[in-house]
Amino acid sequence: MESPGSSPRVEGNWLLAALSPDSFRRVSDVCETVPTVLRDVLIQPDAAIEYVYFPENGCLSMVTLMGDGSAVEVGTVGWEGMVGLSLLDGVDSVSTQCLVQMDGRAKRITRTDFETQVRENPEFARLLHRYAQVWTNQVARGSSCNGVHSVEERCARWLLITQDRVDSDVLPLTHEFLAIMLGVRRASVTLAAAGLQRAGLITYKRGKITVLDRKGLEDASCECYAAMRAIYTKLLPIEPPPRDDG
Repeated sequence: MESPGSSPRVEGNWLLAALSPDSFRRVSDVCETVPTVLRDVLIQPDAAIEYVYFPENGCLSMVTLMGDGSAVEVGTVGWEGMVGLSLLDGVDSVSTQCLVQMDGRAKRITRTDFETQVRENPEFARLLHRYAQVWTNQVARGSSCNGVHSVEERCARWLLITQDRVDSDVLPLTHEFLAIMLGVRRASVTLAAAGLQRAGLITYKRGKITVLDRKGLEDASCECYAAMRAIYTKLLPIEPPPRDDG
């Protein structure tokens, strides 16, 4: 398999960029590029999955909806991954919701075309099975992190992970949305963000968080940020593919 950096194509999603030219062409022929708009729901809980999405930029979140109306993030997906992964194993619905946490765009494939590619494009199927292990490891680590680390540490981790995916120091995030991502009350997020701001690591104003000190934020994060990066380094290259953001 070619590495993303060796490919002359400009492709914003790592999984697609990692494919050989022939395999990429076969997948690309059944893709369409669509905008992903903040708070749009791409997959509903327990509903038939109609499309698979390969983000090129922006961020998507998989969240669990609780009976009291609260929501907890299971994991974040950006340029390195895809959503609709259960279709790889013939499962056409999941209990989680996929919503857009930051605007962007994605390559989209219908369920039927995706299932055909998995059957008839072995390289594509092998790559997605490898990504499935990455996703499983990420979710397991995130669940453990939520159980043992402080809100401030987890907030730092989440900001770092999000910044990696959007490649910007400015993150358009409200405290309300952060609370959903961290599975805590909004007041807890306010206290955590205030602590990071007092330390000079971030500033927060009008729904935007600006990362001022990346290294300091890494030091403030729990061990799980480095552990999650190690998961990708082991199973998939961590460097993003060439971008075409025009």
